[in-house]
Amino acid sequence: MPEYYAALGILSNERTVVLDHPATLPPGRVRVTVVPLPATQSKAPFLVKLEAIHQALRASGYRPRTKAQVDAEIQAERDSWGA
Repeated sequence: MPEYYAALGILSNERTVVLDHPATLPPGRVRVTVVPLPATQSKAPFLVKLEAIHQALRASGYRPRTKAQVDAEIQAERDSWGA
């Protein structure tokens, strides 16, 4: 068993670290040292990336469900619950 396990992750709040990969250590107490990493700046802003995704979906012929289809699925699910 390794003496230590080094991993990268994200500090999601002041008490929670989400590791990029599962730790290969058994459950139990551990010592954690947090070292902030420089932020990686994306070359394209979020909305530019989102538009690229939408364009790719349109180009592929993808058509999202209509409101009527979604409503029908919800109603079918509710109907399956029984009265």
